[in-house]
Amino acid sequence: MYATLNAVVRIVAAALLIYAAAQKLAAPRSFRSTLAALRIPHVVFVSVSVPLLELTAGFALLSMPRFALTAVLVAGLGVTFAAAGALVLIRGTRVKCSCFGQADGGDLGLRQIAMLPMWGGVAALAIWTPDRSPAGPELAIGVTLALSVFAVLKVVPLTRKNREYMQAMVPE
Repeated sequence: MYATLNAVVRIVAAALLIYAAAQKLAAPRSFRSTLAALRIPHVVFVSVSVPLLELTAGFALLSMPRFALTAVLVAGLGVTFAAAGALVLIRGTRVKCSCFGQADGGDLGLRQIAMLPMWGGVAALAIWTPDRSPAGPELAIGVTLALSVFAVLKVVPLTRKNREYMQAMVPE
């Protein structure tokens, strides 16, 4: 039972991370505006780095969960998300969250802080993945491929839509 629950939690967390990364990469302006509102230096670099780290953590949860690096990536992202929420609360400002791209209409704040224990739990479960977990290499490869296809299907239309929007904004 523990092995199944462990696998389900890791797969769901991986799907969330991969989906969030795909949304940020498909519509980078939304995420960059969030970073700018947070007054994060090197916005362009960070706007590319965070989604790449999310993709890496998501795929690592599926394919190599027992590596310490996987747990460090997941926990580190959780701390980063919570820090962004805390920064907004400390400053007393409102910043639109683009955690899941343009579709996310919420504000940064308590939600990101409240999710920190969940990300810590996912990191711990990754380390304590049983040897005979149902999410073995075959399942991990299958889920990784499925999530990759899903991410591409989400990214391509959003990229086209973003390009059309940008072309409409530029006078000819």
